[in-house]
Amino acid sequence: MNAKTASWLSAHGRLWYDDRWYRIAWIVWPQALGLLLFIALWLNHPVNQSLVPWAKPVAQTPKAPATAAPPSKQQVAPPLAEQAVDLLAPCKGSDYARIILDCTALLAGGKLQGDDIARAYWHRGAAYYGAKQFQASMADYNRAISMQPRAAEFFNDRGVLLIDLENNERALQDFDYAILLKPDYALAYSNRGVALRNLKRLNEAMVALTKAIEIDPTMGLAYENRAYIYEDRENWKAMYDDANKLIELQPNNRMGYEFRGHAYLEVGQQQAAISDFTKAISIDPNTVYGWRMRGRAYYYLNQYDRAMEDYQAALRIDPKNNDTISFINDLKRAQRGR
Repeated sequence: MNAKTASWLSAHGRLWYDDRWYRIAWIVWPQALGLLLFIALWLNHPVNQSLVPWAKPVAQTPKAPATAAPPSKQQVAPPLAEQAVDLLAPCKGSDYARIILDCTALLAGGKLQGDDIARAYWHRGAAYYGAKQFQASMADYNRAISMQPRAAEFFNDRGVLLIDLENNERALQDFDYAILLKPDYALAYSNRGVALRNLKRLNEAMVALTKAIEIDPTMGLAYENRAYIYEDRENWKAMYDDANKLIELQPNNRMGYEFRGHAYLEVGQQQAAISDFTKAISIDPNTVYGWRMRGRAYYYLNQYDRAMEDYQAALRIDPKNNDTISFINDLKRAQRGR
């Protein structure tokens, strides 16, 4: 120990025993400084910042990583519904052959899950139906229904196929079940009316079609099918009203003009009938009904040459149509009686 250190210790010892305040200072101040240091460190810890009532957090803008790309619309994931629609896109469209191929590939690819698998079979079944491949369509509809037995539209579409297969009783079961699943299903009511009409249960058919119209007053198909029943019953005024509504809803549907033209024909308004049948022919030149019925209107006006021209046009489309042949025979008898 050097002389300087020894001298300091001698002075410290003398003051420690002789000066009470010097002794207190050496005991208290180090502890006080240690306590203050501990409090300062504790208050500045992130966990305890919220405990300081007067402290205001400093707003900080987080920095994006150096490699982060700026946000763009392309980076935003679409809603789940949009993803599902995009996923099933190959199963939709109007090219039935293309849909069958693409939808088959999609089903085989293993990317579909859950209800999308059932809907893919349903869409492909509809494409098979459009392509007149009824057996394949039925198989796909059955698969879809077995996988998703509470989808009302699956039962409705299988019912339509059953009507084409002339199994109207089974079709009714599918339409009834579709309505059970979805009580406000206007299309199922309309199709139910068609099946009932085919079974000659006209009163029940009328109830079903009227219910479809009550649910959806814009459903042209229901007016069209109800007009057929009015035509069967020769209720020309009611047929005329439904025809007008159909023309209002679907001005490019020839059926409205044909129904209204027939109503005009039956009440003796031949020129109005000719005008409507001409409109129907302009929409669809292959309408046997339009050519034949316009010929009939000319026949009633004694314009036999024009009548025969229209009958011949109808025969070129369907050479074996019995109604057209019957009208031609009437015309020939009228010509002989001149």
